[in-house]
Amino acid sequence: MRSKMWYKMRCKIAGTLVTMKNLSLPCICLVSILCACQFCAAEDRKPVVTLLVCEEGDEVRFLAHQNMPPLLKELGKENNWEVVVLTSKTFADFPSVEILDRTDVLVVYVRRIGLPKEQMQRVKKFVKESGKGLVALRTACHGFAPRTLPEGCEDWQEFDHDVLGGNYNNHGNNDIGSEVWNVKDHEQSPILKDVQPSVWHSESSVYYTSPVADNATIYQYAASSEKGRMPLTWTRMYGNTRVAFTALGHKTDFEVPAFKALVRNLVLWAAETEKP
Repeated sequence: MRSKMWYKMRCKIAGTLVTMKNLSLPCICLVSILCACQFCAAEDRKPVVTLLVCEEGDEVRFLAHQNMPPLLKELGKENNWEVVVLTSKTFADFPSVEILDRTDVLVVYVRRIGLPKEQMQRVKKFVKESGKGLVALRTACHGFAPRTLPEGCEDWQEFDHDVLGGNYNNHGNNDIGSEVWNVKDHEQSPILKDVQPSVWHSESSVYYTSPVADNATIYQYAASSEKGRMPLTWTRMYGNTRVAFTALGHKTDFEVPAFKALVRNLVLWAAETEKP
């Protein structure tokens, strides 16, 4: 009589739940191998980093649609990310936005745009429900706050306050730039790894962002002769979503190693699956 081993084990293979009960030993071995292979495949999967960037409405001093894709692709090669770039050429339309369903970190660098309602709902669902990561740069703090909303589109005026935890209310003189410095108490943080020198001049004008949310951890400040210091770079939790923001992002910032390191660190932090 064929011998059997009795198990009460559960394994999910290709979305199907398998209960190893009353299975013969060869069957149990086969199922175990398939489970192990599936686990290894999941462990080896590259994090998907999706960039949302817009060509129209992108002022010449930012040129995000020219600068962000190559930077993220370079960082993707160095850090084993799969980088997907979604570029809008019609100001308010991002084809293939369904990629958010498998995105681990959404990077946003847009300025005052609305999105078709279905696309905006996908973005909101990712931010509010996915428990994944969000990294926003520079104009993203007013990225979904168009002054005129195109017909059939939806905005997200509260994105800065509710999600990023910021309070953007204007910016300084574009011709002055700003002095950037790291917060000494956080210099050993992964967010500031390789972000050197710790003090430098950016051609980015100061964004008036204060006050930021109570649960925000500030890593960098910026200041100019016009006003006192303003929070520049911070992280926070929005529900279960890791949120990181920096007001850096002038086209000349992309030439600064400290800025490149900062973007890398923010994405790596946002990609973590556990709460900080």
